[in-house]
Amino acid sequence: PQKRGALSYHPIMAFCCETKEVLQAWLRAGNAYTSNGIMEFMKQLLAHLPNRTRIIFRGDSGFFAGSLLAMLESKGHGYLIKVKLKNLVALMDKQVWTPIPNQPGWEQCEFEHECSGWGKPRRFVAVRIEEEKQPSKQQELFDNRQYKYFCYVTTEALCPWDTHKKYGERATCETWVEETKSQMGICHIRTGEFLANSALFQCAILAYNVMRWMALMSANTTLRQWEITTIRTFLIRVAGKLVTSARQLILKAPGDLLYQKEWSAWVAVGSIS
Repeated sequence: PQKRGALSYHPIMAFCCETKEVLQAWLRAGNAYTSNGIMEFMKQLLAHLPNRTRIIFRGDSGFFAGSLLAMLESKGHGYLIKVKLKNLVALMDKQVWTPIPNQPGWEQCEFEHECSGWGKPRRFVAVRIEEEKQPSKQQELFDNRQYKYFCYVTTEALCPWDTHKKYGERATCETWVEETKSQMGICHIRTGEFLANSALFQCAILAYNVMRWMALMSANTTLRQWEITTIRTFLIRVAGKLVTSARQLILKAPGDLLYQKEWSAWVAVGSIS
């Protein structure tokens, strides 16, 4: 929170990148570390998926934990997780770096390394780019190049540069998180009770998923790309008239809607039985 000591929460959420839906979400206390409860969280998530479904867990350095990697491996799943660079920069400096084709200034390497407590080595891939030096009138006696590193531990058979780009796709997840926060109000603290706020949090997640599922079922490309606010503006907050005819309720909408195709596809989802 902006004010130290104020009531806050630190939710943990898992998205499906293909559908943008929230697969699972927990509300946690504001002082919870990123990976707190991740083992139980993932066990519950995997229990809800079909047995033959293989997932690739993509997460930031907060989830760089040997216990999580071992659990995913034991169940046949993959992972792509950013590595905490603390104590690893010296190790990466010793690796053989090669230029990345068509990427001026970038270099890549891969190696196996066993972190403390792991029990076995795992595959690491890394890319780096030389940082620009500040202009100086004084000449340097030694070659003192500084690099910016990006390192990942992964099970996937991708080259370091492709791994780096694949992880970069995770940035879209931040957009979805912001969408649930600002457009669905999942982080509004409405009561002083954790359990009550957790229930409201889950209701907001369900509402978000319903919107996503309806867009997916519509098979309309435009609807699938729209954010919640756009759907709410053009498809829900639409002037109309509810009338009764032959003992049936009929919703009459204006004939000159701005997004007529999207409206028709959206309404058609409600008639699917």
